[in-house]
Amino acid sequence: MAWSVETHTITFKSPALPEIVGRGYGGEELREPMLTVRSIRGREAVGELFEYTVLAQVGRPDFLRNPTDAAQIDLQEIVGTNGTVAIEVTGIGTFRAGQQGATGSANVGADTRYIGGRIVSARIICTEDRAAVYEFVLRPSVWTATQNKNSRIFSGDVTDVLQKLLGRYGVIDWRIAGPTGGKKHYSPRDFIRQAWESDWNLALRLMEEWGLFFWFEHDKKGHTLVVSDTLGGFHPHGVAYETLRYHTGGRIDEEHISELSLTYTLTAGKATVNDHDYMKPRLRKSNAGLREEYEDTKGTAKRGIEIYAPAEFAQPEADNSPANDAREEGRHLARVKLQAARCMGLRAHGKGHLRGLQPGRSFTLAGYPQTKANRDYVVLMCELEMTEVGTSSGSWRQYAVNTTFELQPDTEYYRLPQVTPRPHVDDEYAVIVSPEHHPNQHYETWIDDKNRVRIQYDWDREARYDGATSIWVRVASQWQGGQMGVVAPGRAGQMVIVSHVHGDPDRPYVSGFVVDRWNMPPWELPRNDALIGIRSQSLGESMASNHVVLDDTNGQMQAQLASDHAKSSLTLGFNTRIDGNEGRQEARGEGFELRTDAHGVARAAKGLLVTTEARSNAQNHALDMGETIARLTQARDIHENLSESAQQHGAQDATHNQNDATRAIKSANDELRGTGKGSPYSGGYPEFAAPHLTLASAAGIQTTAAGSTHIASNQHFAVTSGRNVSIAAAGSMFASVVNTFSLFVHKAGMRLVAAAGKIRLEAQSDGVEIVARKDADIVSADGWINLTAAKGIRLNGGGSVVEISLSGLRGFTGGEFLVHAASHATDAPQDKPVKQPLTDVADAKVAEPFVLVDPVSGLGIPDQPYRITLDDGQVIAGKSDDKGATALVLSDSIQSAVVEILHNDGTGNPSSILTAMLTQPADARMPVVVVQKKPVKTKLNDRELESQDSGTTNAGHSLYFAVCHSYNWGMRYSTKDTNNWKRLAFPVAEQFAKTLQMRCLRKSNGDPTTSGREKPN
Repeated sequence: MAWSVETHTITFKSPALPEIVGRGYGGEELREPMLTVRSIRGREAVGELFEYTVLAQVGRPDFLRNPTDAAQIDLQEIVGTNGTVAIEVTGIGTFRAGQQGATGSANVGADTRYIGGRIVSARIICTEDRAAVYEFVLRPSVWTATQNKNSRIFSGDVTDVLQKLLGRYGVIDWRIAGPTGGKKHYSPRDFIRQAWESDWNLALRLMEEWGLFFWFEHDKKGHTLVVSDTLGGFHPHGVAYETLRYHTGGRIDEEHISELSLTYTLTAGKATVNDHDYMKPRLRKSNAGLREEYEDTKGTAKRGIEIYAPAEFAQPEADNSPANDAREEGRHLARVKLQAARCMGLRAHGKGHLRGLQPGRSFTLAGYPQTKANRDYVVLMCELEMTEVGTSSGSWRQYAVNTTFELQPDTEYYRLPQVTPRPHVDDEYAVIVSPEHHPNQHYETWIDDKNRVRIQYDWDREARYDGATSIWVRVASQWQGGQMGVVAPGRAGQMVIVSHVHGDPDRPYVSGFVVDRWNMPPWELPRNDALIGIRSQSLGESMASNHVVLDDTNGQMQAQLASDHAKSSLTLGFNTRIDGNEGRQEARGEGFELRTDAHGVARAAKGLLVTTEARSNAQNHALDMGETIARLTQARDIHENLSESAQQHGAQDATHNQNDATRAIKSANDELRGTGKGSPYSGGYPEFAAPHLTLASAAGIQTTAAGSTHIASNQHFAVTSGRNVSIAAAGSMFASVVNTFSLFVHKAGMRLVAAAGKIRLEAQSDGVEIVARKDADIVSADGWINLTAAKGIRLNGGGSVVEISLSGLRGFTGGEFLVHAASHATDAPQDKPVKQPLTDVADAKVAEPFVLVDPVSGLGIPDQPYRITLDDGQVIAGKSDDKGATALVLSDSIQSAVVEILHNDGTGNPSSILTAMLTQPADARMPVVVVQKKPVKTKLNDRELESQDSGTTNAGHSLYFAVCHSYNWGMRYSTKDTNNWKRLAFPVAEQFAKTLQMRCLRKSNGDPTTSGREKPN
């Protein structure tokens, strides 16, 4: 059957809607929608998502193979597809024949208005008059952005964020002029949070806050979201609606406004916004608050009405981007807030049979009775209701259209009302993060100079634990301010609670740290429930830690400050070991302990008292040391009394005595005691007028050292004992004095005894005087008494004198001269030259150094006992120095010397013997040798051996190496021409080998074949 296509004022098309296919009279294929529109109604406005409801029915059920198919349309396939409503808009004017030019034209500006959207709902309503009736709801594609819910973090300016939010929902037409002040772009924001809200909710509140607005424009292909911030974004209508006439009378040949009312409303004339920038906080009255205002009192706005509200324009260096101009942004937000109120000051509401009136378009009003109302307006809202009704028996159709609208003068800035609430966010979980690589190489920590951290929320699906989506977040502390407080820099991997100022999702801060499986408490609980304190852990892969802890264990309380570095700690109270996460371990004592495996220093600039004098329960002030000063005063008295006694007995004279030391003791005692009285209120006490170090004990003071003890004083060194002074030296005792050396014994006498070795008294530049009130005995128990003098010896006993000199032997006496002898004889003259011992190298002709060397390593042997005996009877004994060198052997002639290395058992028995000649001139010196490399040292048992690479002693003498081998019975020696210990002879070993060879030959009777058959004797 041939049929023709009907024409309609309203059509509705969608790729998913069914069509009727037929043939025309010429056989051509004809298609028309199966559904025809009965009505469309809906609302569209600037700042709103439009919604249109289309009512449609099957227009020609008779054309269906089965009329019941009209009710079988698959609505599920239609929902979610795009649909477009086309409305034929007639132009203005009626055709008049004979008119000049185009004045007689009809339908000027005729056009088609399109309304495109997504079919979000479809339903079948009923079946009437054999036609199935369907209802379709059209909304913009961005409407789906209202259906989701998400939590994300954005950064950038407001247009960047809107593009990221809404770009995937459809085409956006940006008509952005930028904020006022000549700026074309909005300042970027470091942190914008979508907080468990839809994409659309975030987009809407951002547009409200920053002064952007939106509407939709439609064409044949669909619809476009338009986002603008300027009145220039509103384009005018086409020719037919360029000017709309207000008309209430009879019919005219153009669409017009039939009802219109203008409303003037009182609005605010001033807006003030407030924010807080913790980089520029207001801490006192003199500081200006972070507030900006904007005032505009034109029209219905009144200065007395002010909007004072919070706003977000502070950006306290939350990221590494350049700082924003907070003042400028604050003024812009205040302007937007005021303009959102001001634009309500004049609104027009009207009605008319207007098919083509569209929100976001402008037109000129004409013909209104109030003259100043005839001006340009922007259409803010339209409610359209349009019907087109026909019958199933014919093709004649009727339509009706009613439009309600809202207008605003196009000279007043339009801003969206700020009504979209900002989500209120409570506490959330987050983890502190750090990038994989950053400049300080401490991947556990990433903080700035304000102890801010980077975090990752536990809900963040887009972040990668590198801090890229985070800003610098402040960490709350119980005490902070003025470079005071408690600081504990967060470390990557620590779980924290993030709170928000005023619940604002864009203002996070770390309010606390919480426990999780990998972030356990510092000490094992509940086993260590008595511990209160702080424990930190080393950066890097080390498990070492530091802690400050108060241990409240009943009866075992302690306070402890400790570091695992060198196991250093200070413990006060009941000393219990606290190590690592394990916490309390074994008890170690009571009192206090300050210990370390490294160096220790106690430094006090005004004085230091270390005492065991008790002050139970901390009685008296800290420096109280009455007992100490009393003992020191007593010691001074002993010093003074004995010094006076020594002077009285001639042991000390008026020039050289103990008076200086005694005065120093008194001065020190006075400084320790101080003057005046202390005050418990000021904390000042008189003790320690000078920075002394005082050691005091209620019992005794013992000092011991595995090495040496050295006591040095720039002035006097005084030792006072109430009873005895006892000195015992397992080695030797040496005393070197620059001026006077005086010993005084008051009562029981003085003894100087050497169990072995000589006692030598020598005055190198003056005489020796021995005085006794009673008998003076000089006894040699097993030898001679040798008296030697360069000029002579004079013996005076009771007035009789015997002189022995170069002149001879003379005697003088006033009494009897009696000689008893077995025989008397005289002989020819014969003198014995006087030989003085050499003590100064300047007096010697030969000076020979010896160095004791280890045979294997070639290193000098320090602290080794030795004895050197010369042909002239001189004996030099001692221990080698730190490089193995002996004392310099001095002689007035070339002679032989026997060098003996002695056993270390104190017996004086030699373990090795070397005979050498003393030939090196005393005035000979080796040239200075600069050795760049450090000397080789090694540890052997408890002694340190050092190499002698230079070949000279410390005094510059050529070395004579004396080498002892541990498994032979004698010394090795070098020749004078070979200063190389590696080219040494073995005289004892050689002699032993020769003797053994001869003995073996004798045992075998000279037959080598019998060697070894006989048991050795």
